[in-house]
Amino acid sequence: MKFKLDFKTTLPHVAMTTAYDIDIDRATGVEMDTTVEIDPNHGTGGWYETYDLDTGGDRFYAGGILEVYWDDNGDVRLTGYDGCFELPEFITDALEKKGVIIDL
Repeated sequence: MKFKLDFKTTLPHVAMTTAYDIDIDRATGVEMDTTVEIDPNHGTGGWYETYDLDTGGDRFYAGGILEVYWDDNGDVRLTGYDGCFELPEFITDALEKKGVIIDL
């Protein structure tokens, strides 16, 4: 399985929060532009990037790698990620809709 998704979504609530649980910025009704790619030729199996459309990511941005494992039977599993503390749910939802098993 190999695919690239480009989609927009409006989030009811977005926050940029530090590792010490301090909000740097917070907003409601933020439209995000997102790209997710799964590719067996990518070193870790995939990557993601999402950012707010209003500022082109200057206000809200997240991106990183997706650690993907291909089972012998052809199933694709998301087994890890890096780049942000918690992978946004709208990204895992998009992966599930494409048939990726979320195994975090």
